[in-house]
Amino acid sequence: MHTRHSPIQHLFESRGVEYRTFCGGSYAALFSSEENQQRTLESLGMCDLSGLQKLGLQGPEAAIWLTSKGLDVPTEIFTSRPLRGGGVIVRLGAEEFFLEDGITNTALPAFAARIDSHKGGLVRVERQEATFLLTGSRCSEVLAQTCGINFREVVPTKAVFTRVAGVSCSVLPESIGELPAHRLWVDPSYAVYLWDVLADISESLSGGIVGAGCIYPELLA
Repeated sequence: MHTRHSPIQHLFESRGVEYRTFCGGSYAALFSSEENQQRTLESLGMCDLSGLQKLGLQGPEAAIWLTSKGLDVPTEIFTSRPLRGGGVIVRLGAEEFFLEDGITNTALPAFAARIDSHKGGLVRVERQEATFLLTGSRCSEVLAQTCGINFREVVPTKAVFTRVAGVSCSVLPESIGELPAHRLWVDPSYAVYLWDVLADISESLSGGIVGAGCIYPELLA
């Protein structure tokens, strides 16, 4: 299995980070003690989840095919539904979908194999976006300084395609347990720039970087 690496991984080399390779993805799992990371997560945390596997699907048979595989397929454009194993599927258009797997990468490998064997009406699209997660009670303040959308008024599970710090970005409001969070997808060529901007703002708000192990404890097992 090809291991998916983050386009910003080199930014963490001087931070004493603990890396983990898990189910096809490489993650910065822990930056400091788990106790300190948890406090940051709850207030204002930034987490790089770019190691999560992704897949695009297009074609006139896409919705029907996904439904036939047991998925809860979003019916409205820009809405999302959970995937088995903690992933998410977002409807980008009438015939276009974006899928991101959970940490265990249990859904997409099987889908990919079936797509490749399907004849007609279905096109697999490679997706290489970086995935960033803003978490905690102050995470919306970061977006308020970088984006014109008031995310307090956005329906959870509704993806917003906008510009964050001048960069085209997809933002999905969600939650981690009871904690508010926002998942950002950005083209990898802009990932370093966007991460640096968001990290600077988070630091000014007394936030910080958290490892993926705070979101997925199995990385630290």
